[in-house]
This record gives sequence, C-alpha cells and structure tokens, in this order.
Amino acid sequence: MFGCLNRTPRYRVDYGGDKEWYEGAKDSYPAGAEVTLYFDMIATDTKYTFLLDDEPLRVDHEDGKFVIRFTMPEHDVILSCRTKNTMELEP
Repeated sequence: MFGCLNRTPRYRVDYGGDKEWYEGAKDSYPAGAEVTLYFDMIATDTKYTFLLDDEPLRVDHEDGKFVIRFTMPEHDVILSCRTKNTMELEP
C-alpha cells in the first residue's frame, strides 16, 4: 500500500537569463515560501531597482551585497533588475 504523496505546487521564477547573478536562486518555490536572494554585482556608479512582476521590491544591504526578499505568490513570477548609470547627465 502506498501512502498519499503530499505534493505542494511549486511556481517558477524567471530570472531573465540572469539566474547566476542571484546567490541562492532556485528555479521554483512553493506559494508562501519566504525567498531570500543575494546580489553582489554592485557598482558604485549604478542605481539598481529590483522588480517582481514589474513591482519594485524593498532591498536591504548586508556585507556589500543586496539582499532581496519576497514571499512567493501562487503563480509564476519574473524577477528583474533594472540599472541606471548615475554618472550620466540628465537631459
């Protein structure tokens, strides 16, 4: 007799081909999981904005890395990073 398998659905994270930039990144998480990722490609002349499904995420700093945290929703998501060179003149 086989026991009932408790299969929690997992949802995918699309890193836009940049998964290697996020330390601790997995391909999928169950809904409600507290996801913590570290991003250490920091340039001092660059502003970084991290977005989950085009909504800005609050980001902390620890040990010279960005710490990105979010709760996995019940659907696949897109995590992206937008950068802006802060040394460029504004028009």
